[in-house]
Formats: sequence, structure tokens, C-alpha cells
Amino acid sequence: MTANSTCKYYLSLSPLLNPWDLSDNCSWETVFGRRVPLELEIGFGNGEFLARNSVLAPERDFVGLELSWNSIKRALRRINRPPRSNVKLIRIPGRLALERLFAPNSLEVIRCLFPVPWPNPKMANKRLFSTTFLDLVANRLIGQGFFQMVTDNRELADWTNEQATISALELEMVESQAKFDTKYERKWQDGGREIFFHFIGRKRFHKEIPALDSCCMQTFFSDRIDPFDYSPPNFLGQPTVVFGQFIYDSRIGQGLIRTKVVESNFAQEFYIKLSEVSQGRFQISPALPRQIFPTDGVNLALSLASLNEVPK
Repeated sequence: MTANSTCKYYLSLSPLLNPWDLSDNCSWETVFGRRVPLELEIGFGNGEFLARNSVLAPERDFVGLELSWNSIKRALRRINRPPRSNVKLIRIPGRLALERLFAPNSLEVIRCLFPVPWPNPKMANKRLFSTTFLDLVANRLIGQGFFQMVTDNRELADWTNEQATISALELEMVESQAKFDTKYERKWQDGGREIFFHFIGRKRFHKEIPALDSCCMQTFFSDRIDPFDYSPPNFLGQPTVVFGQFIYDSRIGQGLIRTKVVESNFAQEFYIKLSEVSQGRFQISPALPRQIFPTDGVNLALSLASLNEVPK
């Protein structure tokens, strides 16, 4: 697909921001060129609700978060018909965005319509609305701002209610009929569901959330790595580092290992690249450094991947 055909397909890529080009606690006034109420939608699906809201409220600015490129593609076409300047899209996880791109007391609305419920109890750790996440939501909302979440899943609704009882966000849940006219709402309606669980949350109190300090990302070298018998140690302290699958291509002398780093409820998943720079000597560095926020936990993962000593 050529550049011209790409622009024709998406109509315009200007609403799509690269999160790695944005600074911590991003100045959204600078991004939008004005100071007005700011709303955030986490997981905008195909962008219907976001597109409608940005037309109905031109006096507000909107940021939408998604992980699916197909969803972003559909949303771009919607928000460019007609073109508008008050909505931006970012491909980034919700927790990561709230942690790094939004300052405390900066959002008037945080919204999530029909999130993945992860109904299997074994998958509950994948659910977004944990107590720590709700604390983060409360921290980012202005004093009179509100949080909105809608689900068709009773298990997720009950679990979220339970998580909120000790959080900084006070939640009220009501059962309501369909009213958001989104793809997933219509899907559940077609399946015979008529009642949805609608949450409205307001800041109960302001809880300070310690900021993660950025640092310079280091590059490591090692003479101790055998790529055919390579298993770096996990570190289950604070921060936590867990390694996954390792793939090595002997033809080019390069390997990738899947890595997860968790520090203060902030998680990043990425690949570390091992490159043979001379006979038996490897360079260890992030595979895509611009898609990682540099933290002490990332440097620890790089050190472990180079088979340095595990910290005490």
C-alpha cells in the first residue's frame, strides 16, 4: 500500500499519536492547542461513541486508547468524517497511559465501555479495575470529575464493586437498559441481554501515587551466554522481572527473549535482544527501545538477561 493510498484509506493519520513521542505527564493543552475539559476513553472499540461525543461536544477534547490496530483503523475513518481537531487516538494499554501520560487532577472524565470481563477466576489478574487501578483513576480525575464503566458481565461488576470498597474512588452501580449504542452493546442485545451494569465513580479522596522515576537505559555486554542453553533468572522481588520464551537465530547471531517487568503496580512487556558482536560476546539491549519507558526495573531486566549476579 502506497503512502497516498494509506492516507486515502485512513483519510488522515493526524489524530493518531505515538505514545513514545509524548513526555511524562504530557501537556495536553499543548497537544490540542487550547485549555478545555479533557475526557479519556479506555478501549474505544470501533470508535462510535468517541466519534459521536467529539462532534456533540466540540468545546471538549477527547483522548481514546486502544490496542487493536483494526479498531484504530475504523476509528480513524470515523473521526475524520467530518475532520475534527478535538480528538486524539493512542495505541497503548490503559494503565500505562494513565501512569505515564496524564498528570494528577487532569481529567474530567475517564470512561470504559464494555471492557474484556475475563470471567474465568484464573484470569482475574488480567482485569483492569483493581483497587490499585481505581486509586490511579481517582488520582488523575479532577475534584469534580467522574469515572464511567459499563459491562454486561455480572462477575466483573461484582468484582469491581468489591475492589472499589477500599479504593480512593467511590463507585455507584445501577442496572440499566442499553443506551450507549456501541457495537458490543448491540451484540449483547442481539444475544437477548437487556440489563447492563453501569458504574459511576467519583473521587472519594485524593491518594498520592508515587511517580516512577525515569532513568537512562543501559546497554550490557556478556561473555557468559550460551544461546543454545540460555535461561536467565527471574527476579521476584521489587521490581519483579519474569522472562518468557527465548528464540535464537544462529544464522544471524541474534535472539529475542520475552520480558515482563512490574514495579509499583506498573507493568511493561517487551522483548530483549541478544546480538553476537564478536565470537562468544553478546550485546543485550531492548529490541524496540522507543517503545519502553526507561526505569530501574528495565535496567534490572537487562542486567539479569546478561547473566549478571541476581541482586540480594
